[in-house]
Amino acid sequence: MAAAQSPSINWGDFLTSCQTPGQIALTYSEGPSEATMEMLQTLKEAQAKVTFFTNATWLQYMQYAGVTRHAYMDGHLIAMTYRLPSDTTKGMTNNEIKEDIGRASRTIQDLIGVYPKYMKVHEASLKDPRLLDIVRTMGYRLVGFNLDEYDYKYNTMDKSGQIAEVYNSVFSNQQEAYGRKASYIVTGYDVPTTGAAAALPKVVNTINAHGYDMVRLDGCTNDKYPYKKDPIKDNGYVGDSKSFGAQEYRHGQVNVNANNYIPSAGKGGADGASKGTTGGDRLASSAAKMTAVASTLIVVPVVFCSLFL
Repeated sequence: MAAAQSPSINWGDFLTSCQTPGQIALTYSEGPSEATMEMLQTLKEAQAKVTFFTNATWLQYMQYAGVTRHAYMDGHLIAMTYRLPSDTTKGMTNNEIKEDIGRASRTIQDLIGVYPKYMKVHEASLKDPRLLDIVRTMGYRLVGFNLDEYDYKYNTMDKSGQIAEVYNSVFSNQQEAYGRKASYIVTGYDVPTTGAAAALPKVVNTINAHGYDMVRLDGCTNDKYPYKKDPIKDNGYVGDSKSFGAQEYRHGQVNVNANNYIPSAGKGGADGASKGTTGGDRLASSAAKMTAVASTLIVVPVVFCSLFL
């Protein structure tokens, strides 16, 4: 008897927006990389928190392992980017797939003490609904986006202002069309071949000018338990001292030095700058590998923000 086909995956199976209007969750995939520490410095100055989707492949290198632990200790949410060994489930049993996912999750847990719950899968693997079904049965939360910052397109310092203008345009159009804020989950890439790190100061200031509140994904979803109890079993979740609702949870942001970049608040105008609040050099061989990964990324097609208002 032929095995039953897995149902097709659709965008509705992914987390793509926050629960509260006015919130924005920046997420960065495929790192850590040479860009991560620059981003962490900017975020520290901005008193802002984001979500890093760590690719466990890079954690075999001590410097990148250290960067991931640094990000966690700084209060950022650590999630996971997962990529199938050959970009396909063909030739792998369900248990083999689960064990490979578990291996990646354990590698991250060895550094930060908890297993990631939120997951993005490498674009090539999005074409494999069997993988996505397995991921869900393991209790991972699949994450998508409703705002693409195009850091892979605007990938040099002189183009980085264009990334901030993407945010400016989205916020302004939202305000003009609906007269109110939306909520956003942003997709970005934590690799040195994108403009994400260079643009981040400008992005933070643009978010601030429009009065949006920067949150981690657990703050975006009001999730007090953003980590898994087990890397393979779906047997519950746990939080830590920096999780949403915990004493050390932080959200918000303040302006940073962005080389005299002054964002426009658009027709809607800013309704108050957010404030930080409570509560609520890589080895040559590995650099070449990271560049190869970045150059083969096939970016998820842009999803119009209006679909998720």
